[in-house]
Order: sequence, then structure tokens, then C-alpha cells
Amino acid sequence: MKKETLLTAVVFLVVGFLAGYITAAQMGWSGRQKGVMTAASGMPAESGGSPGTAQGGTTPSGLPEGHPPIDNALIIKQLQEEAQQNPKDPDIPLKLANFFYDQRQYQQAIEWYEKSLALNPKNVNARTDLGTAYYYTGQSSEALKQYSQSLAIDPDHKPTLLNVIVVNLEGTHKLAAARRAWEHLHKLDPANPNLQSLKQKLDAAQGSSGDATPSQ
Repeated sequence: MKKETLLTAVVFLVVGFLAGYITAAQMGWSGRQKGVMTAASGMPAESGGSPGTAQGGTTPSGLPEGHPPIDNALIIKQLQEEAQQNPKDPDIPLKLANFFYDQRQYQQAIEWYEKSLALNPKNVNARTDLGTAYYYTGQSSEALKQYSQSLAIDPDHKPTLLNVIVVNLEGTHKLAAARRAWEHLHKLDPANPNLQSLKQKLDAAQGSSGDATPSQ
């Protein structure tokens, strides 16, 4: 093999490796469940994480803190091309949806969650994340519809139940529904760190509205 040909092959191999590494880093959040908000702060966050920072000391893009930014347009273009090449694979549009969600581009996230769910309608996590994206676009009722579909598949899905509490409390102000979801989640996961704060908010909201608080 000619020296020039070998050098070219090595360059392409290195570039391909780096591209794969970058994409993998960006996709690191793809398995995380989205939460409507942390109970204490009321700010957007991944479930189990603090606002704006993913678990494990990474940024919302999935990169280590201090890592130089990556061209988002390139990532989107690459994933869109993969989606076109693999039209029956629900995971690729799900990656795009998660990417847009982490960029807080919720309308685009909704589009891609729906495409993924059209291929895999029983993905409870994706359905719940779709509901959360709807919530962030001001569509609380649509968010609750998506959560209802998630719970029809898995009635004990904890992230969905947590979001049901918050959206009924903060979005639609249906306090009785929020309380029912709270009680359900409390039975499943009494150590959940969000429960106490949410209970205080529920008690305060029901007290101010004159509604009776169900006994525990």
C-alpha cells in the first residue's frame, strides 16, 4: 500500500472514531427519564438530578463539565439522516427527541417523540417524556393525556406519577387528582425525596382553596 493511501486511511479512521465518540457523548442522556420539575426549586430537571445539570457531573448535553461545545446542527443532521435510512427504528427519533428536549426546544421534541411512539407505542418512558414536553409548551391537558396512556401500560410508573402530581398541582390545579397520584406514589416509594415538598404544596393549595385534605 502506498504511504499516501495508508495515511489517508488512518486519518479517516481517526475522524470516524472521534465522530462516534462525540455522538455517543451527546447521546449519553438518551436513557434518562425527564421530570417536569424538582419539587423544591420548580425548575426543569432530569429526574434525580439538579436543575440544568445531568447526573454524573455532566452538562445537559451529556458532555463532561468544561468540555468544549459540539455543533448541534451537525448532530441533528446526522440523526435525521439515520432516521431516514432506518425508518422503522424507534430509537433514532427517540434520540432526536431527547436531544431537542435537553436543548429545551420542546416543540421539536414533541414532533420526534410522536414519531418514535408511532413505531413503539408501548414505550412508557418516551410517552411520559412527550407529556412533559407538552407541559413545557403550556399544554397541561395534553400532558395529562400522555401520562394517562403511560399509566394504562404501567400503573406504577413512578416518574409518570410524579409528573401527574406536579401538572395537576401547578398546571390544571386539579388538586384532588394531584392528591390521588401523591398517595399512590407514596405507597410505592415512601422515601421519594420529592414527596414531602409536594405534600406541603398540596396542603397549602387545598387549604387556600377551601378543599378538605384527605386523611392519610
